[in-house]
Amino acid sequence: MSKFNVVLVLLVFTLLFSCKKKEDESVLGLDVQPENDMIGLTITDTTSILMYTQKVENTIRSYNDQYKFLGSNQDPIFGRTDASIYTNISISNNLTNVSFGANPVLDSAELVIYFPGQAIGDTSTPLKYDVHLLSEKMVAGTTYSVSSHLQKSSSTVCSVTGKLKLRGTKTCLVLPLEYNMAQYILQTTSNLINNAAFQNAYKGFYITTANSVLGTPGSGAIRRFDLDSEVSGLNLYYHDGNSVNTKGQTFLFSFRGNDAVRFNHIDHNYVAGASQNLYDQISGTENAALIKGESNVYLNCFGGTRTKIYLPYIQNLVDSHKVSINRAELIVKVDDITSPYTYKYGYPANLALIVCNADGVEELVYDQLETSDFVKYGGNYDGTKKQYVFNIDRQIQKILNGEVGNYGFYLVNASPNRSIVIRRDDRMNRVVLGGTSNANFKPVFKLTYIKYPYDK
Repeated sequence: MSKFNVVLVLLVFTLLFSCKKKEDESVLGLDVQPENDMIGLTITDTTSILMYTQKVENTIRSYNDQYKFLGSNQDPIFGRTDASIYTNISISNNLTNVSFGANPVLDSAELVIYFPGQAIGDTSTPLKYDVHLLSEKMVAGTTYSVSSHLQKSSSTVCSVTGKLKLRGTKTCLVLPLEYNMAQYILQTTSNLINNAAFQNAYKGFYITTANSVLGTPGSGAIRRFDLDSEVSGLNLYYHDGNSVNTKGQTFLFSFRGNDAVRFNHIDHNYVAGASQNLYDQISGTENAALIKGESNVYLNCFGGTRTKIYLPYIQNLVDSHKVSINRAELIVKVDDITSPYTYKYGYPANLALIVCNADGVEELVYDQLETSDFVKYGGNYDGTKKQYVFNIDRQIQKILNGEVGNYGFYLVNASPNRSIVIRRDDRMNRVVLGGTSNANFKPVFKLTYIKYPYDK
């Protein structure tokens, strides 16, 4: 082969090799990405968690709706809880100029409240029901909390050991009322012109079992009652005093209607038989509570407590590189040794994980704000694994991006649905969760993410 031909062959091979490498670089993207940049998915479940229990019931609103709670329970872990009811009554069907005849004579009077069947504690324990007349009018549209008080008479119009009885086919709590008070309602027609006049004269009732004597841990019960039932209200049984042949008649003053106002007053007594660890957390300093929270944290009924959670070192993920969060799961586990599931004490069907802002105020996480996919966000109780799982990847991503601060989270006994997560007064069940050093029920924060070490 001539010298010219050898040079030509070498030149062709050089051109072919150069074109092949350029083509490979374009396919693999090596023209924009360094060859030693190995992007991959990282999964870790060793992120540090700090948590403890807080007492918060003074800020919990009680809503003006049909279901209210009444009773007393000596919880073996959470101490004593008393649920009382403030309620007014209305002339049924907004009748006007009501008259019971020329000479109505009272036979008897009773408060009746329908019991649909949900309760916590020992329902066989007898409770003492006291009924007081209100001297302060209940105001429609007012925001009452579970710690609100209204002025009431010191004397009672009923003080009995309450019993459940049938009214028709419905099981109800029946409380007999003092005769003279009910007779006055029956005969004073000037107060029966309309509901406004009636409620100015009779401002309502305070119904409580707080004076019940409870015995061993677990005694006493709190029941859920339906005040909107057609049988719930004040029944007056009477006859015409001018005629011996008149049959007995009944009139119902209802708890329901456009003018109905009712709310729960809740008292939690953590001194009376509560877990020492729980009491120490809600009454001590934050540093002391964090140490106590290493074993267990506690979510009480009716918004009595919440759990404060810190992820103190989460920003270390972005100390030198950008991070993209794929999933950020907080897994909290029920301590069913400390608090076993029983017919007396079940677990909440779901919980909610929300944000603590710089002022300590509760806010929704972005995973609740930016999506309707609450299946992904989670919060429902898993009865098989005995745990609650929350995915807050949007919130964690914003923290790592520096868009929001990292002031911690609140785990609350509430629905995870963003539209009703603020509500706590209807949560009758409670739960004990494992703390950060609990050998069997330790919580886990599981992160799935990608690091970009060459991203600038």
